[in-house]
Amino acid sequence: MEGSDIQWTNDTFNAVEGCEKVSAGCKNCYAEARNDRFHGGENWGPGSPRLMRSPAYWNGPKKWNREAEKAGVRRRVFAGSLCDVCEDHPDWIEPRKRLAGIILSTPWLDWQMVTKRPENYRRLWDPFFGETWPANVWALTSVENQEEADRRIPHLLRVPAKVRGLSMEPLLGPVDLSRIPWGGTKTDVLRGWDTPAAGIHWLIIGGESGSKARPFDLAWAREIIRQAEGSSVAVFMKQLGSRPRQDSLSARAQGSIVELRDSHGGDESEWPIDLRNRRAFPVTP
Repeated sequence: MEGSDIQWTNDTFNAVEGCEKVSAGCKNCYAEARNDRFHGGENWGPGSPRLMRSPAYWNGPKKWNREAEKAGVRRRVFAGSLCDVCEDHPDWIEPRKRLAGIILSTPWLDWQMVTKRPENYRRLWDPFFGETWPANVWALTSVENQEEADRRIPHLLRVPAKVRGLSMEPLLGPVDLSRIPWGGTKTDVLRGWDTPAAGIHWLIIGGESGSKARPFDLAWAREIIRQAEGSSVAVFMKQLGSRPRQDSLSARAQGSIVELRDSHGGDESEWPIDLRNRRAFPVTP
């Protein structure tokens, strides 16, 4: 889809539509709600078919690539706002092959691939990309809590992408990243991480939005930002969500509610000063 309301991308592209929930971050999935509204939910859950795209839909990326090249300005494309690019589903076999071909033929587009299944990255995408992935692929995994950070990040670190990142949205609890290597620093090497171009290059942080949103404590974001300070990692603070709270890590267990006019908490002018101006992107090859 040309154009996007997602602050960290320019366009979205979904080779298919549909998925299956795998963790706590999926509980209030907006993509599932959208599929339910427009397609009766028939493309969600185990055993359900994935929605295939029309031939015209696939023409979008090549058009964006021509426009980006003409303007001399790269464009970012989020691959998977309504699906998971690493879902091992039979309906993904042909679309994945076709998507890989488009990625390889659109060097002016930076493809932001996000998954909750990073253990499948190498197995499903190496057949198309080989041992050295194209420079225009950004490989990210979702991390909503410490459990998923511990489980998913080691798989992501094995992906030979030039940019690797964490999509920490919705962030549902505090996450300790102090042992995670940041992109290519000497400290990472000393820690003994055996990863291609060691480390994580980008963090996206945000609270959950919507009527069923779970609380997002600003202290969680502040601690992650503190851990990243002094490294080469870029931090993108996306939104505070619909239920931001202040100081719930202190003695006041519930914390104080942060009142916002923006229902998604995406207006930087309403944020605490220390969280503003934190919308950075990784340095790309």
